[in-house]
Amino acid sequence: MQEWQRKALEILPEMQDEILNSENPMQLWIEIVLSFDDAYEEPRNESFIKRVYDYEEWCLKQNEGETAGEHLPTCVATAFWEHIPTNNAARKDMPRWFSLDEVLANQHFFRYHLSDGNFEDLVNLYSKSDLKLARKKKGSAK
Repeated sequence: MQEWQRKALEILPEMQDEILNSENPMQLWIEIVLSFDDAYEEPRNESFIKRVYDYEEWCLKQNEGETAGEHLPTCVATAFWEHIPTNNAARKDMPRWFSLDEVLANQHFFRYHLSDGNFEDLVNLYSKSDLKLARKKKGSAK
């Protein structure tokens, strides 16, 4: 068993079959994306969503793999980041998981499947979430 599989089993134990049957990290990330989309269906599975982002964070810190399908940061960027904005609920939730600076710095991934207008809508979510946060801070100061 590879380290990426061990870590995935630790963080996403409910995906044991997919993890053990994946021949490489790219294949696993494709499976994770399918379950990630399901997690955004009502009722939302917040625990699974958070743990996918935990696994993403771990993968981004790894620098092993000779091919794109084995290099964990590449798998995250191409299988996961490119997909997130295509799921409306996940796209609207991005300000919780990514700063605007992160989205802009990695926009070639996040906008890959989006039109220019849809990417602009994504960026505008950050203005709205910043306003909500400002309102909450003002309200809590009272």
